[in-house]
Amino acid sequence: MKKFFLFAWLAVFILSACNLPGGSAAPTQISVEPAVEQSQGIAISFQNISFIIPDGLAETVTSEIIPLMDDTNSGPWGVAPEHIEITLNEYPLSIKIFKPTIHLYPAKEYAAANSWAESSITRLQDVLANPSVPLTNDNLPTIPFNGAAAQQYAAQAKLIEFNGGTGVRMISQYGQFPGPIIRDNSFYHYEGLTSDGKYMVAILFPVILPLQTTADNTSADGILYPSDITDTDGLTVYYQGITEKLNAAEAATFQPSLTLLDALVQSITVSSP
Repeated sequence: MKKFFLFAWLAVFILSACNLPGGSAAPTQISVEPAVEQSQGIAISFQNISFIIPDGLAETVTSEIIPLMDDTNSGPWGVAPEHIEITLNEYPLSIKIFKPTIHLYPAKEYAAANSWAESSITRLQDVLANPSVPLTNDNLPTIPFNGAAAQQYAAQAKLIEFNGGTGVRMISQYGQFPGPIIRDNSFYHYEGLTSDGKYMVAILFPVILPLQTTADNTSADGILYPSDITDTDGLTVYYQGITEKLNAAEAATFQPSLTLLDALVQSITVSSP
């Protein structure tokens, strides 16, 4: 494994904290927006971002302007300029450590303020500049606000355009140690840039994988999880096996369907403020 992992007992705590980029400071603006029915779903617009929620993903959203976050009011992974966060309400899954969110950051300012954002944006720019290069866990961007948690695998990686920009989506699990990939601990995430490079779109949606593996049955899908987590060769084979199995799965076997999540991404429009 090329990542450095901390103690296992920190995993849930850190992941939970990292999914709160707003820290303890109150948002400058918050609104719960009702559904606006369209023929293809629910139309949402807040500030300079709009999109369509496909039927069945949500009925309302909570939209916030998150104020400037620095070391005094957030963990290091939460440092960010003022940005937009939109949470989907009535999402079909309820996983406590993840909430279904769409974030819109000023890209240059975010990279300057947060080293994880800088790394992720650099990786994203490299991927977009070389679209023929295979998308792997080694070259894909990561979720900046998950901080030190490592991206353990990346499956179903795919370039997706939105209105006025391009990015990459994938399914991943994050952790502080090389743990097993269980069916209800992964998420769909998307990192994209507007064509002018001004804005970064970062999305995290919980998903249920088309796997049987649980924390109590780590090899339920026939892919052996090593009993010794210092066995780097065994871990490489394990994560590769999980990735290949998920890459071969149909979009509809994930919950929610990847097709629905992709449709939301493709509908995004970011305009000048």
